[in-house]
Amino acid sequence: MNNIQISAIIYLKAMNSMKKILDLVAFKMDRRTKDFSYAKEEIMNYVYNNLRDAFKELEKADIIEKCPCGANLRQGYQKCECRGSGYINKRDK
Repeated sequence: MNNIQISAIIYLKAMNSMKKILDLVAFKMDRRTKDFSYAKEEIMNYVYNNLRDAFKELEKADIIEKCPCGANLRQGYQKCECRGSGYINKRDK
């Protein structure tokens, strides 16, 4: 049986969306400007903070738990079942 990891799916979709948004911003702004750097930082903060909050809510609801790999949202993709989200489905103990 294939175990779909909820947090991994959410994380990868959010990362893809963030990348596309940053590409659109870069299309209109020079990547070397302070304005682009600021926009990028704010977009990344918004996405990562919302992901963190969503994962904490899912953890509180006993749906997911911290991944033993210790991945951090901002470190990007990992070759783990959490895919870098830092969370996996709650396992029955």
